[in-house]
Amino acid sequence: MVDLRQELLAVFDAEYRDHLRVIRGLLNTGCDTVPALAEIFRRMHSLKGAARAVEIPAVEDVAHAVENRLSMLMERGGTLDDADIAAIARALDDIDGIMETPPPSQPPMPDPYGMADGEGPAATGAPPPGEGGGDAYVQVPVSRLDALSGAVHDLMGVAERHDRLWERFSDLLRDMRALAHAPQRVHADPVALFSRMTRRLMAIGREHELMTGQADRALLRLGEDVHAISLVPAGTVFGSLAAMARRIAREHGGPQAQVEVRLRGMEVQAERRVMQALRDPVLHLLRNAIVHGHESRAQRLKAGKPEQQTITLTVTLTGVRLQVRVSDDGCGPDLKAIAARAVRQGMIHVDAPLDARQLLARVFEPGFSTRAHVDHLAGRGVGLSIVAEAARALHGTVAMEQAQPSGTVVTLTVPVSQRQRTVLLVENGEQMIGLPGRVIRHLLRVMRDDIRMVDGCPFAVLPRSGMTGVPPGGDGAPPDDEALVPIVPLSAFVGDDAGTGYLPVRSGAVTVAVMEVDGVSCGFAVERMVEVRTLLISDASAVGLDSELVPGIAWPREDRPVFVISPDRLFERWRARGGRGMHVAPAPPPQATPEARRAPLVMVVDDSITTRTLQKTILQAHGFDVMLAVDGEEALMLLLQSSRRVDVVVTDVEMPRMDGFALLAAIHADPRLATIPVVLMTSRDNDEEIRRGLEGGARAYITKQKFDQGELLETIRGLL
Repeated sequence: MVDLRQELLAVFDAEYRDHLRVIRGLLNTGCDTVPALAEIFRRMHSLKGAARAVEIPAVEDVAHAVENRLSMLMERGGTLDDADIAAIARALDDIDGIMETPPPSQPPMPDPYGMADGEGPAATGAPPPGEGGGDAYVQVPVSRLDALSGAVHDLMGVAERHDRLWERFSDLLRDMRALAHAPQRVHADPVALFSRMTRRLMAIGREHELMTGQADRALLRLGEDVHAISLVPAGTVFGSLAAMARRIAREHGGPQAQVEVRLRGMEVQAERRVMQALRDPVLHLLRNAIVHGHESRAQRLKAGKPEQQTITLTVTLTGVRLQVRVSDDGCGPDLKAIAARAVRQGMIHVDAPLDARQLLARVFEPGFSTRAHVDHLAGRGVGLSIVAEAARALHGTVAMEQAQPSGTVVTLTVPVSQRQRTVLLVENGEQMIGLPGRVIRHLLRVMRDDIRMVDGCPFAVLPRSGMTGVPPGGDGAPPDDEALVPIVPLSAFVGDDAGTGYLPVRSGAVTVAVMEVDGVSCGFAVERMVEVRTLLISDASAVGLDSELVPGIAWPREDRPVFVISPDRLFERWRARGGRGMHVAPAPPPQATPEARRAPLVMVVDDSITTRTLQKTILQAHGFDVMLAVDGEEALMLLLQSSRRVDVVVTDVEMPRMDGFALLAAIHADPRLATIPVVLMTSRDNDEEIRRGLEGGARAYITKQKFDQGELLETIRGLL
């Protein structure tokens, strides 16, 4: 029965959080209506019954007290007033307290809500869900399950059609073998016989092509629907932290201490495991805001602030990155105290010229604290280092800044999915390297003559605005309005030939990606920047790589692996070599060898992997570079983000998300792309469709029924 109880507790954990999230939402957005009152009553009644089922009488008693008060109010035909709302809010905080930090036992509590005569809730220990082998549960909308079921059904349908197609192909092979053993049948009417065989084979080929596109779309939809199942609203994880913050404020400032906690963006959705991994770090930030941002009532009034401190927890989603920001209107970070502590701990030199951003990056170091004494809430220098480590584990970043006009803002930024990350693809010899976009600050092309040599090491000169690197001393130091960023070859740290090496020079310049980790900047020289892409990352430890430096690997459609670098480990190895520019020289210019003319770049856009592979093979065999896209939306993104200009676009018409006609219109509407010739290549061969494509700006229209690789090559060459 132990396993069953743990399972029930896990289910109850998801249920009670959902009830409290909805009730808090009603209290905050408008509960002065009869339907809102009825909804709160219904959820409290359900919560009471669920607490009874899992034997948590403390929660049952609180819910029962609220239910009694709401019942009497509903009998009188009234609505919630301010006192009711405050009492219900306190009750929700107590339920959170019981579930978050349940004591094994405690004497009966007096009724603090004025909701019932007699005794209030008596807390009885509720084992945290998940302990003892229980699993975590989330509530999934039925619509998502329906969508997942539909995606699986579509994929099964494709599989069934594939089986039938294979049967037809097997029948054809059987007939061909029979002919091989009965040559007299061939002599009877060979033209008609081979014509029938050819039609059957072509029909099977067309259906296979159609089926491949359907399979690609079905797999894409299935992946999206499976991912959607794992999403949870931020409120299910962070909703209870407001109550915990209020308890921390009372522990720190006394029973009368109050803090206003505002929650924003609680409807934002992300992977459950990402949200859960951020919960403890966010709690540390709330505690830090209360302890370090504390001001007395007199101090706040003198500064023109409200009597009670306000802390705001904001969750936002930007592209594929999740941002969790904790801001307060307290006293703000003490930069002098931070600098003094950093000097005492040997982190910086007493005369080092550090700006606010660099100083605030130090507070995330282990053991760093500016508090003069240690208590059970703060002072050991552990909390913020835990936050920083959690951000790194999630392949994200954390930053502290001074709020305006006062206070502190700490921002956690992590990928919304732990498998999906945005990286800059660069070439390093024969390898394709992925540099995480979260740490990239500048992309530079530094001319050979503009490289500044300081103490024998190469540096790039950048405007000081926004730069955090500390300029080196010695000859060649920049003026006050400039900053020097060391340049080191990426090949010195990555690849089989890792060593000092040369700076790769192409066309008289060095391509540099400036990255920043923990407030320090360094430029890594690469052979070529390819593009920015969002990729699904797999664990690289099983591949036999240096898993510290290369923790992840991705396999894009081109089937060339991308090795994703850990910026923290890369910077560690750079610091181990002195943390400055390395004694390397730009590669010597080639001796009387003219630069090779680059091959034309053709983008192939088609939702069929078979068609994409066929066209790619043909084009590469005839000297073209090829870029692939599965539909118009991806093609447009690549056209806008690619560091290399596409010379010709060859696109299908029938595609998901954005078809070929829409892509054609988007290209001609953008001045940056309008001059790129577009070739439509599709199975639509009627006059109306051809006229629509040509009038829309297509430079050529090729039908797949009459496909001839010579025609395709001749068309592309004619457009270059």
